[in-house]
Amino acid sequence: MGELLEMEASVADTVDARMASAAAHYLAGHLDWAESLWRRILVDNPDNLTALTHLGLIAGRTGHGGAAVKIFRRAATLSPDSADIQTFLGDALFDTGEVPGAIEAYKMALQAQPQFLAAQVNLTNTYLHTGDLADAEVWALAAVSRDPECAAALSNLGQIFLKTGRLTAAVKTLRLAAARADDKGQALTNLGAALQISGDVDGAIDAFQRALAGDPNCHLAERNLLISVLNQVDISGAAKFALHQRYGARHVVPGARRKNFSERDRRSDRRLRIGYVSSDFRDHPVGRNLLPLIEHHNRREFEIILYAEDEMIDDVSARFRSLADQWISTRGLSDAVLAERIRRDQVDILVFLAGRFNLNRSLIAQHRSAPVQISFHDCATSGLEEMDYWLTDEYLHPKDSAERFTESLHRLPVFYQFAPPSEFPEPGEAPCIDNGYVSFGCFNKPEKMNEDVAQLWLEILKATPNSKLVLKYRNYFADDGVAQIWRDRFSSFGLAADRLILLGSDDQLDDHLALYRQIDIALDPFPFNGATTTFEALAMGAPVIALWGDGFVSRVAAALMSQVGLGDFAAPTKDQYVRCAVALAEDTPRISELRRGLRLQVLNSSLCNGTDYAETVETAFRSMWRNWCAGGLGE
Repeated sequence: MGELLEMEASVADTVDARMASAAAHYLAGHLDWAESLWRRILVDNPDNLTALTHLGLIAGRTGHGGAAVKIFRRAATLSPDSADIQTFLGDALFDTGEVPGAIEAYKMALQAQPQFLAAQVNLTNTYLHTGDLADAEVWALAAVSRDPECAAALSNLGQIFLKTGRLTAAVKTLRLAAARADDKGQALTNLGAALQISGDVDGAIDAFQRALAGDPNCHLAERNLLISVLNQVDISGAAKFALHQRYGARHVVPGARRKNFSERDRRSDRRLRIGYVSSDFRDHPVGRNLLPLIEHHNRREFEIILYAEDEMIDDVSARFRSLADQWISTRGLSDAVLAERIRRDQVDILVFLAGRFNLNRSLIAQHRSAPVQISFHDCATSGLEEMDYWLTDEYLHPKDSAERFTESLHRLPVFYQFAPPSEFPEPGEAPCIDNGYVSFGCFNKPEKMNEDVAQLWLEILKATPNSKLVLKYRNYFADDGVAQIWRDRFSSFGLAADRLILLGSDDQLDDHLALYRQIDIALDPFPFNGATTTFEALAMGAPVIALWGDGFVSRVAAALMSQVGLGDFAAPTKDQYVRCAVALAEDTPRISELRRGLRLQVLNSSLCNGTDYAETVETAFRSMWRNWCAGGLGE
C-alpha cells in the first residue's frame, strides 16, 4: 500500500513539474518546448484545460488559426461557463475571419461573467471591425465603466468617437489611452491618426515620431508618418525624399534581387498576367478611379488578378470581383507568404495601389514578387528599391519636375480616370444668381486646410464683399473643436461670423453632391490637393481654383483643371491664386455659364473616357514588359 501511494505521489509530482515547466517555457517565448510539454500532459489527461488552453494560445500565436479554433471549441465543451475560454475562442474565431462566431463567443463569455473586461474590450473591437458603431459604443462604455484606466477600452472608445466624427472627444480619449498603454507605439499611432484627421498635422507627426522612437517596428506609425508629411507645409522636397529612402532601406528583403524569373516566358507579345494589390476594391476614391480601367481591360491581351485585402465588401467590390479573372483574398497572409503566392501565380506585372494608405501592402514589392512592379495612385515615391515604375502624367510630373523618387517615371497621357457622372444630381443654377453674393467652398478633409490655406481663403473673402465660405467634410465640422478653429480664424481676420457656413451632416453620396448647389466657386487646398473632390465639384458645375505645386500631390487639382480645359483657373503662385478667385467672383455671367456647361465639359474630357484610358495604361504595361524582356528594369 505504501508503495502505491508513493507511486501516485511521484506521478502527481511529474505532472505538476511538467505543467510548471511548460508554463515557464510559454512565458519565456519558447513555444516549441512549451507545446511539446503540454502535449505530453494531454497524453495522460486529455481533458486538462490548462494544457488545452495553452495549446490553443500557441496555435494562435504561430499562425495556425484553424487549429486554435478547434482546440478552444473542445475546451469550451469541457467548460462552457469559462469566460476565459469563451474569450479565447472568440479571439481565435476573429483571427480566422469568423466574425459572427467571435461575437457569439464573446457574448457567451459575458453571459457567464457579465463584467469580464477582456470580453467587453474584444467584443467592442469586433463591432468596430464590422462597422456596427452603435453596439461598439455600448460595450466600449461598459468596459470603460468597468475599468476607467484600461488603455484598450479607452482606445476603442476613442476610435468610436473618431469614426463618428466626434473628433475633439476622440483626441482627448486617445490621449488618455496613450498615457495608460503598455504598447506606447500603437497607442501613440492611434492618437496621431486622430490629431491628423482633426487638422493638427504637426501634432500627428510628433505622435508618430514618438511612437517610432519607442518602437522602431511600429509599422503603422511609419506608414502614417509617410501620409502626414504630404500635408506638411514647411517640409522640403529633400527631407521628404530622405524620409522615403529611409523607409525603403528599413524594409529591404535579403535575396530579393536574386529572383530573376529565369523560367518566365519572355515573349514580348504574349498575353500578360496583371496583378493588382489593394485594400480599396470597394466604394472608395481609389476604387472608383480604378474601376474604369478594370472594366475596359482587353481580356485577349491581359489576364486580371485582384489581390484583395478585403476587410470591407460592398456593391463596388462585387463589381470588381465579377470583372476579375481571379479574385484572391489576402487577409491573414503575411507579406512573405503572399509574395510567394504571387510568384506561383506567375504574375508578370504587379501593380500596387495607393501603397501608403489604408491596408494597402506595397512592402510586398520588396520580396520581388513579379518581374515588373508598379506604384499606382500613391502620392509620392514609395522609396522601395524593388518598385520599378511610378505611373504619372506630364501635368503631375513635367520634364523639369523637382520632385525626387526611387522609381522610374512612366507618364501616361492622362493619369486620373473617373466614371462618367451620369447619376449625379443636377447642378442647378449658380447660387450667386439668387443670393446676390458669391459662395466659395471646400469639401476636403480638415487636415488639408492648414494655416497657409486659411490665410489665402480669408484674403479672398476680404477682397470679395459679402461673399461666404462653405466648409464640409462628412460631419467633421459639426465638432465643436474643429468648428472653433475656423470661427477663431474668421474673428482674428476681422470677418463676420455669418460669412462662415459649416455643414456637419454625414450624407449619402447623392445628398453630399447636392450640397455643391450651395457653392459657386470651389477652393482647392494645398500642399495636398483634392482629386475626387475636384472632380465632383466640376461635375456639379463649380469651377475650382487650384495652385500648381512642386510635386505630384500638390499638382493634382491643377492637372485636373487643365485636362477639362480650365487651365486658366490653375495659378502658378499664391498671389495669382487669390487674384484668380477674386476675378471669377466678380464675373457672375461666367460663373453662370460654367454652371450650365461644366458637366458636359467634364463628360467630354479625357477624365471620363475609360476605353482610351485603358488602352494607354495597357500600352504602358506592354512597354514595361518589353523593357524587362530585353533586360531592363526589374531584371
